[in-house]
This record gives sequence, structure tokens and C-alpha cells, in this order.
Amino acid sequence: MAANFPNITISIAHNRDGSDATGELNTLSIGFGLFASWVFTAVYGASTIFGPSPSIEGFPAVSDDLASALTFAFLCTSAVVLLLIGITNQLLLRFYVSKRALVSSAVLACAGTLLMMAAPLGGVAVAVVSGVCMGFGSSIMTALWGTAYARYEFTTIILNATISIVVGVAVFLALTHWVIPPFSGVITAAIPAFGALLLWKLTPVPYYVREEIPIFHPLSIRKTAFFVRFGIPVLVLGFSLGTVRKIALSNVLPATDLTSQLIVGAAACVSVLVIVATVAASRDESHWDSIFRVVIPIVAGAIFCVPLLDGEFHSLACFVIVGGFICFEALVWIFFSDLSQEFRLSPIYVFGIGRGMIFIGYIAANSFFDMPLSGVSLDPLLSTDDSFLLMLVLVIGYALLPRKRDIRRLIAPIHPEQDNTDHIREKVVSRASETQADSASLDPDGQPNGADPEESIHVKGRFHTRCEEIADRYLLSRRETEVMFLLAKGHNAAYIQDKLCISKSTAKTHINHIYRKLDIHTQQELLNMMEEPEPEPVAVGLGAKLTSVSRHMKAPVAKKK
Repeated sequence: MAANFPNITISIAHNRDGSDATGELNTLSIGFGLFASWVFTAVYGASTIFGPSPSIEGFPAVSDDLASALTFAFLCTSAVVLLLIGITNQLLLRFYVSKRALVSSAVLACAGTLLMMAAPLGGVAVAVVSGVCMGFGSSIMTALWGTAYARYEFTTIILNATISIVVGVAVFLALTHWVIPPFSGVITAAIPAFGALLLWKLTPVPYYVREEIPIFHPLSIRKTAFFVRFGIPVLVLGFSLGTVRKIALSNVLPATDLTSQLIVGAAACVSVLVIVATVAASRDESHWDSIFRVVIPIVAGAIFCVPLLDGEFHSLACFVIVGGFICFEALVWIFFSDLSQEFRLSPIYVFGIGRGMIFIGYIAANSFFDMPLSGVSLDPLLSTDDSFLLMLVLVIGYALLPRKRDIRRLIAPIHPEQDNTDHIREKVVSRASETQADSASLDPDGQPNGADPEESIHVKGRFHTRCEEIADRYLLSRRETEVMFLLAKGHNAAYIQDKLCISKSTAKTHINHIYRKLDIHTQQELLNMMEEPEPEPVAVGLGAKLTSVSRHMKAPVAKKK
């Protein structure tokens, strides 16, 4: 299924250096859209999809109280599990990058959703167990989807994240309006399995299964400072996002009249255009900073329109609220994905800590405003004073949010003694010794199959280590590091395009970015840099190192004749 989905490449901006900012619309948008629709429907629409059935007389319906118990258990479990995933991202890395994690999360999500059908018979206890299972499954799958997104460049992240939220809203509307219970509940329970199939195609075979040394490691960060500088603003934003999400999913989207549904469709289209136009209008490389500046006022307008839902401006309020909800949901996912990709941070850590803090913000918002956790209406709606308070919280969260320069200050210096690949190298050497071939043909890395395995691993490890040193020193992004690795092996842009399944313009854009950051102009200069010995470490502060990096990043790229 994933293999037949076309990869659509779209050029949405032109940078000052003449390179294109292109994005690929691929299976990320469908797969993550299905995952988002499952969260929206199973968590916030349980009383609807498992409600009274007009086709099955006497079918036990899920009450609002049981749905509220499910939602509360889901939010609490997700907050705790996501934070644990972030904290243990390196300790349990083998599990998080394995397909066992994907299968386990899909099984828990599907089973937890189906278990909710028995809640009318088993009571609150069954609803809580259902929410716990769904929370575990959702948390693991969130980390996996975050890792999948972090493998792509910024414009691809933008396109797929925005479209996926629209897909999630569309499926939510279809299941809550056009499919009758209990069939809507059964279909909802099957959605995580379909999303997992798409994610399976996007998840590479783990490095330890391939018996390879991990080529690139995530950059080290000052974890305590990062948690405070990143986690607290995200928690504050989660307070606002939780309220907007709850109002959109419980009060606006469940409306059954055709006019309201047309308004939702129009708001979804406008939201996509706003985010894409924001990137297209930028003449520099666009990142989350530029999108935040546009989306935050839209979200503030959505919060301001909440008290208008009961008045004569109901249609306008619905339009703005849905648009703000879609933009806000997409923005948070873009922020985490680009943060991981741009600075080569562990996406498991970023999404674990980030989404965990957001869920804490959700819980705080529901408790502060005393809003029902489930149901199709909010009674009472937010007052004008509550809306102004919520807008103030939103502005504070945005003001506290770290910018790119702040993230650079949180990256810890790299020390050789921190390398943790020795035990992996020993395992690869051992496996290579057992399976050494007698022929002298070359393997894909250019090493004779009959060569001494320890010598081969030593050469291979030295090359990879040098790639890591350069990537760490110049803060190359995750995708740029992959491209640099292939360039350093002598491959051209056409080979890189085929190897990484990206467009020709995207490959050239990455190459231009690498040359600019490294302050070089040709591939031969990169090869020369690979042969240079690493300079002796100097006892300087991180600020001086970052100043040097910044100088290299601003160096102009010479045009080829």
C-alpha cells in the first residue's frame, strides 16, 4: 500500500542563495493522518462512535461519564509514558527503533479501543483500562511517527504535517457523522493497524539487525537546561492547545448541519494555504520561528471567537476556531520534527518530552476551566474573561519558546570519551569473523570480502567517525549529514537522489547547504577535509565554538561557472 502511493515533489520557496526549498508529499501525510484521526475519534468521540445504535436494538451505549473516564485515563497515561520514553530514549533505544515497538503499539491501540465497547457492562474500571491501553499504544506510536518525520527536510515536514491534520479531521467527521454505531467504533479500532502498516514501510531495519555500527549519533545536549528551556514553554502552549482542541472536537466539529461541515472544509483548506504561503513568502530558510509568527495570531483569534459560538457570529467563529485548531496542531508537530532534524537531536527524546509536557498542559486546561472531558457540548462555554486569560497564556508560552540560537547554546561539546560504539564495534567484528567469505570481491563499502574483518571495521569506523566529527562541529542536520556521508564517498547528486529517494533539486539544495556551513565550494574540498586530521581539542567555551560555527554557516556559496 505504501509503495504505490506517489511521492509528489513541490517547490514552495526560493532561498537567497538561489537554491529551491522543495517538499515531498508522501505516505507520511496519510499514515499520520490516520493516527491523528484515531486519537480524535477514539479519545474525544467515544460517546458518539460507541453511542446508541439505530440499527441494533438494545446495543449498550457508552455514556458521557464513561467517555470522560476514558479520556482522563488516556491523557494521564500518555503524559507519564511519553516522559518516560523521552528519559529512557538511549537506554531502551533498541526497542524504540525496532518493529516490535510498532507492532506492540498497534496491538495496544486496537485492543484498547475495542475494549471500550465493553465499558457499559464493566463500568468505569473497564473505561480506565481502555484509556490506559490506548495511552500506552499512542505514546509509543507518537515517538515512532516523530522519528519518521525527523528523517525528512523542513519543507517535507511542513507539507505532510499540515495535510495529515486535515486528513485526521476529515476521517473524524466521516466516522462521527456518516457511519452508524457500533460499526464506527469497529472501524476506529482498526485505524491504528492501517496506520502501522504505512509506518512499517517508513521504518528502516534497525542497525543492530543489519549488524552495522550506527553511522550518526544524535548530538548531546545539556538535558536539565534543555528540559527547562524547552519543556516549560511547551507545557504552557499545551494549556492553550488542549483548550482549543477540546472546543473544536467537542463543540464545533460534531455539528450535523451541512453548513457547518462546509465551513470546516473551507477552514481546513485555508489552514493549509496559510502555512504553505508562509514558507513560500520567506526568502531565507524557513523554520518554526517564521510559522509561529503567523500561526500564533490565528490561534489567538480562535480563542477570542469561542464566546461568539452562541451568538449571531456562530459561522465565523466556527471557521476561525477550526482553522486555529488545524494550524496549531500542525505547528506543534512541525516544531518538534524540525527541531530534531535541524539539530540532529534524538526525535525519541524531543517527542517524548515535548508531547508529554503538552499532555500535562491538556490536563491542566481541562481542570482549570472545569470543562467536561468528553461529550458533544461545552456548557458553559468559555467566558470573555477566560478567553483573554487563555490568550495571555498563549502569548507567554510563545515568548518563552526557545529560538534557534537558544537551542544551539544547549548543545553540549563533543568529547571523544563519550563515544559509545565500542561494544557495537566488537559485536560487528565478531559477526564478521563468523561469516567472512573466501572471495576477494568488494562489498558495498569498497572493502574486500576476504579482508581481515577487524581491519575492515577499523577503516569503516574511522571514516564514519570523521563524518560524525564534521557533522557535530558544523551542526549539520540529520538529512544533511546523510548527504555529506554519500558526498564524502565520492557519489554525485544523481546517485544521492536515487539513494535517498529525493528529488534532484532537493539533493542539490542539501549539497549547497552543506558547502555553505562547511565554508567550502566543491566536492573535492570536502574530500580534502575528510583527509585532514582532527585538530587537538582546545579548552574553549561552547560560546566560542558556536561563534565559529555561526561564521561558517553565514559564509556565502560561490556560484559554479
